[in-house]
Amino acid sequence: MIKTCKIYLFALMSCLVCLPSVYAHETIIKPVSLSAEQGKTVPFSVISTHVFMVSQDMELFENVDVTMINNDTVTPITLKPNPKLMTLDGTVLCKEEGYAIISGHRKGMIYTQTTQGSKLGSKKEFKNAAGPSKNYEKFCKALIKVGKANYGYDKIINDKLEIVPMTNPDLTRINMEMEFQILYNGNPLSTEVRATYDGFSTTPNTFAYITKCNAEGIAKVKITQPGTWMVHVENQENQADQDYDVHVTRAVLVFEVK
Repeated sequence: MIKTCKIYLFALMSCLVCLPSVYAHETIIKPVSLSAEQGKTVPFSVISTHVFMVSQDMELFENVDVTMINNDTVTPITLKPNPKLMTLDGTVLCKEEGYAIISGHRKGMIYTQTTQGSKLGSKKEFKNAAGPSKNYEKFCKALIKVGKANYGYDKIINDKLEIVPMTNPDLTRINMEMEFQILYNGNPLSTEVRATYDGFSTTPNTFAYITKCNAEGIAKVKITQPGTWMVHVENQENQADQDYDVHVTRAVLVFEVK
């Protein structure tokens, strides 16, 4: 009986960390380095993937906006398509000390469930749809520590769906818990929070850690390895519209733990 319970528990945990591959690609900002000296330039890529963090698809250039936020300075960033690596590439200049934020917005794209699977297009284009039409809008952030200063990591940039670290990544050590607040339209959102680190798995949509926010939108994630981490959240709202039925919002935060 004890052996059976152990097997069941192992299977349950496996289900928790390995999410089904029906999830759409995640849009992620991946800098070459997550720390920089003041005045240095850092290259980065916007990637679209099921496997964290190697790009498997290239976002449409016209659908992605990226800005650099360094203290109170906001700078639009020019992107360049890289078909070979299936990325959109750019560079940021880290002018001031403190955590800089590379912020990305992948504009909404509508997919409709048909008898041949999920197809790009609104419900007006698929009159005999087999399921709901969903508008997928994505937000992504990456934190770069500039110089020795340890402020700015918790800056709220007012994305529709936003992950705000409440713990300084630079002071986080292995086996410590980091706190994050999830905001939706500026208000705390209680939702499921998934996290993983670069190199954890090559299996699509697989996360190392899953937890749930409290009523204040605060979630704790245990950091088990050094390296590049990402935290992911999603929110769905029924939103009756002539083009779609559900508005799906996703957010990803990338940061480094040493």
